[in-house]
Amino acid sequence: YVDVKRGNAGYCAYHTYGTCQAKTVQVAFFFNLDGDAGCDPQDTSGLHSQGLAALANVSGHELSEARTDPDSPGAWYDRRGQENGDKCAWTFNVPLVTFTNSTQWKIQGEWSNKAYDTGTGYPNSSGQKGCLDGH
Repeated sequence: YVDVKRGNAGYCAYHTYGTCQAKTVQVAFFFNLDGDAGCDPQDTSGLHSQGLAALANVSGHELSEARTDPDSPGAWYDRRGQENGDKCAWTFNVPLVTFTNSTQWKIQGEWSNKAYDTGTGYPNSSGQKGCLDGH
């Protein structure tokens, strides 16, 4: 998490990997999203600032992808080249997801092959039922 604004970047955050002393290290980079309408999940609950709501939403996306496709080769992509977070990006099943500590957040879903195979989950923007939101 940095104080750098997104500027003209076409994404709200990203993940990558590198090596340190021959060990693979996962990295996720999050811009300062205060006042950034392009990364705003439109959380109208009033529970969080716009910037914090935006960071929470994209954090789930990037951290999930960093776990499912930490590096290539071997990363998980669908046949269109989308990562699991991309398949459900900016789709919301419920207005707010309640975390185990009782806080509530507007969080986009993450793709689940199992949910897709069983026809559960909620639809992504292409109508495929396979998104899960943790509620």
